[in-house]
Amino acid sequence: MVPSTKEKSSISNFRAWAVVFVLLLLTIVAFIDRGSISLMIDPIKKDLNVSDIQMSWLQGTAFAVFFLLGSLPMGWIVDRFSKRWTVYIGVTVWSIATIACGLSGNYIELLIARCIVGLGEAVLQPAGWSMVAKIFPKERLSSVISILTAGTQIGAAISFLLGGYLISEASQLSAESGSFLHRFEPWQLVFFASGIPGVILAYLIFFAPKEKVSLQKKETNASNGGALQYLIENRSFFICHFLGYGFLCAMVYGAASWLPTYLIRSHQFDVKNVGLLMAIMAVPIGMFGALGAGWFVDRSFSNGKNDAHFSHFVYRTLIIVFVGTVGFCFNQSVAVIIVCFAIIQFLQPFAGVAGASIQIATPEAFRGRISAIFIMFYNALGMILGPSFVILVNDNLFKSQNLGVSIGLNYLVLGGIAAVFLAIGRKYAVLIVTKQNF
Repeated sequence: MVPSTKEKSSISNFRAWAVVFVLLLLTIVAFIDRGSISLMIDPIKKDLNVSDIQMSWLQGTAFAVFFLLGSLPMGWIVDRFSKRWTVYIGVTVWSIATIACGLSGNYIELLIARCIVGLGEAVLQPAGWSMVAKIFPKERLSSVISILTAGTQIGAAISFLLGGYLISEASQLSAESGSFLHRFEPWQLVFFASGIPGVILAYLIFFAPKEKVSLQKKETNASNGGALQYLIENRSFFICHFLGYGFLCAMVYGAASWLPTYLIRSHQFDVKNVGLLMAIMAVPIGMFGALGAGWFVDRSFSNGKNDAHFSHFVYRTLIIVFVGTVGFCFNQSVAVIIVCFAIIQFLQPFAGVAGASIQIATPEAFRGRISAIFIMFYNALGMILGPSFVILVNDNLFKSQNLGVSIGLNYLVLGGIAAVFLAIGRKYAVLIVTKQNF
């Protein structure tokens, strides 16, 4: 339940927006720590003597499995303990784990550290959404959560931009024999630079107001039977929604994880230029795409198109499938590849629309738990399947250092599956929206 404006009257407008800024900042830090590894695949692979498939586990599987395992328990913790302390501990844990990635001397140590990063980051989204729901009125909550969602795009951009710069600078620092840092490889220094800010910035969460917890309310909300029953009763809608957006997420992760390596290996891009390119793709192109999708879907929905949250992304996904397949499978021009990827980046941001669809389709009493399940599912499917799909296709079908065709097939296969589920789900979206009397 979203608290009323009256319940929030003791919180100043400045302090409320300051909390949003802190959560946005921590979201950015989370995605920097999560994504910076994608620019360091070849250096890590060389130093630790590991394969591409092992690197895909570091990028996707190791993080995602523990993000998956941690999501529901973290949701339980958020509902029962101080949200400020929960966020503080989570941010501190994943930041220290990111630093530990840089201290890793072998693949197993790095794998364990990435698992802990995933576990720590599992707390931020459910805790953040819950915190802003307590300090903002209902009529402003969607805008506030959209701002937090923008942190993922900003964080992805910074991870590419800052990562490319840091790798370049770290190479010089590690080469200076008189420097303490020369004993570390450049990729290790990047992990240090990514993790240290989070340890410091975690303290800012205590700027948020201290919540007064009602034990009786917590015990009332503890039962998951009602939410599970609702999921079962409306399984057709949720299966299409979860799988449609889940495969779309896998497609996004698959391309984003391997495109930098593809440009470096096959088109001789400098790592700093790759970082700049990926940053531009995320911000402003990705952000404008997300805002545009939200505006268009909201407009369509308000005009009576009850399946707008599904139908809009059926069309977007089909365009992505066409552009991605043609651009990467049947073309070797780097200029065309960049243009195609820019179009895809504008079209693919889906989290805001998918999240809004869950809120509309779910009774207020179940929204927190069902949203948490959805967040866990689409992130897990995306991070586990996406990066591994590209490299498995390449290793088993092409056995080539050129990943272009495999990235194109990623768009064709995973995007195609997503479009099918979303298209099937349109009729169930209409039924469930009608049922909820929206």
